[in-house]
Order: sequence, then C-alpha cells, then structure tokens
Amino acid sequence: MPATLRLLPLLPLMLSACERAPAPGLAVVDVRHTRQEGGTPVASWQGDGLTAEALEQRFLEMSPALRERYQAPAARREYVESVARFELLAREALSRGLQEDPEVLASFKRALVSRLMRQQLEQTPITVTDAEVAEAYARQRSDFSRPAQARLSHIFLAAPREDAAKVAAARARAEELMARLRALPPRDFGAFGKLAREHSEEPRTQPLDGDMRFLSDEALAHTYGLEVLEATRGLKESGSVAGPVQTDRGFHLLKLHGRQPAVDLSLEEVRETLAERLRHAKQSRAWADFLDGLARRHHLSIDEGVLARVPVDLTAPMRAPSGPLPGSVPAPFASEGGAP
Repeated sequence: MPATLRLLPLLPLMLSACERAPAPGLAVVDVRHTRQEGGTPVASWQGDGLTAEALEQRFLEMSPALRERYQAPAARREYVESVARFELLAREALSRGLQEDPEVLASFKRALVSRLMRQQLEQTPITVTDAEVAEAYARQRSDFSRPAQARLSHIFLAAPREDAAKVAAARARAEELMARLRALPPRDFGAFGKLAREHSEEPRTQPLDGDMRFLSDEALAHTYGLEVLEATRGLKESGSVAGPVQTDRGFHLLKLHGRQPAVDLSLEEVRETLAERLRHAKQSRAWADFLDGLARRHHLSIDEGVLARVPVDLTAPMRAPSGPLPGSVPAPFASEGGAP
C-alpha cells in the first residue's frame, strides 16, 4: 500500500499503550491551533480556539515597534481575526482532502526533513580542540600566507633575441601597438583585451584578452622573465601601461589591473575561522553517518539491474511535470568551502 500522510484536525498526537502505532510512512497529526488544555479563550471555533495566554506570547515575540500597532483595540481584533481565519482556511482545506494533495505532501515532508536535520545537528555534540586547530593551520598554511601579487595583461610578440630580423620587425610592431595603447583611456581594459586577442602571440593568455592573472614577483620572473618583473615594478596605478619590454623570447606590452598585498596571518588571527571550518566538517560527517544509519535501519536497497534498464532519453521533448519533484537530502551547510 502506498505511504499515506493523514492530517486530522481534532486528534491529539498521542497513542495509548493499547493502541497500535501508525504503519511506517503513515502519520497522525494534530493540527489544531491550541493543542494544550486550559487558558482563557479570546476567540473560539469548533473544537479549537486562541487563548489570551497564546496571544500574549505572540505579541512578546514581536518587535516593540510592531507591538505599538496593536495598542489600538481595532488593530488587535484584526490580528485575532486573521489568525482565526487562517485556521479556518486550514480546516476547510482538510475537509476537502487537500492533505492528500501531492504538493502538500511534498512540502510537508520537506519541512519535516529540514526540521529533523536542524534537530539532529543541534543534538550532535561537536568539539574542536586546540590541537586540531593547530594541525589544520599547519596543513593549510598556504591559505593564510602568500607574497604580494600583481595582476597584469600583456600583448606578446614573439622574437627570439638571437634572430635580428625578427627582433627588428617585432620591435616596430610593438612600438606601433604601444602608441595605440597609450592613446586609450587607462581604465579601458576591454580595448586592451581586443588588441591582445588580435595581435598577441602568447597562446596561454591570448584567448583570455592577454590576462596573466595574479602572479607573485617570483612567478612573474620565472614565467616571463626578469625584464617583465622590473617593468611591472614601475607600474603604480591600475590601468597604467609599460613597454615594449624585450626578453629573450620577444616583446611584452603590459597593462596593470591591480595589486594584492602580502598576507601572513598567524594562528591566533585565524583560530576562529579554522575552528568553524572544522566544526562544519565534523557536523557534515556526523550528518552523513546519520544518513547511513537510517539507510541500514530501514533496510534501504537499490536494484542496480532495474536501475540500469530505466531509460534516460536525451532526444525526447520535455513533458509537463506529473507532480512535485522528489525530495532530496539537504546539505547541512550551504557551502563547505575551505573545510578540511
């Protein structure tokens, strides 16, 4: 029998010892607004109501500025009527059997799973020791320490230094291009990129509008030559240009995008960040272990043979949805970036 979810408005969520528990996948839920006995009724409707005590609690949960609105009796009555009408609408939906609607069931199950995840994470004890933080700092030292870097774009014209004819021709082209670059507005990186795509002969950066990305002094000298490094040091403002710069391999026309200062953060400076990363990683592992335990307890099995025979037709047109998409397991955190 397919799993069914029943929401009954007047039945408390409690079963006596002599009653049988619902079958797996079948829920009996009390959706009355007031599920506790007692209290002074402010509004009532068949089998349910809103008490003065519950209303007071609602007001205390509002900001002081919002509470100011409900000093007036008319506004207070309007609020009570709104709460009551919402409950009556829910009851009407139940009377029409909408608790069995696939979208309602899907939304209800997603809310259940989300609340279960929060509860499970809150109940799972997570500790992060100073030794674990120190070990993570040592392992990820490069994340917290880096030399100063410069981001450049260039136009490169190949001309090996030993080939005098090529050097002369490339120098003339480079000086012509450099005159065009100096005529551009400093912040016009798009125009520089267009010239790089049209004229640069460096295959790694030409498709990227000549973008060399951020490089340290050491990386810049190693990749492009000491001459390029020395010319770069003279560029102070974003958008400034230098060249032609001759190296053993040819000529570079350079444009500075920006600079990043050196970073060298101590363990104490990143202790809280690392501790939070470790905490998230442990909670993610605990959540994964919990999911594995659920699968074992409920004897989850997947028939790989049947699964392999289910067609996935890439040529078929997209059909209208036959119902809500199946639920999926939520990740405990939106992003796990940097977690060890």
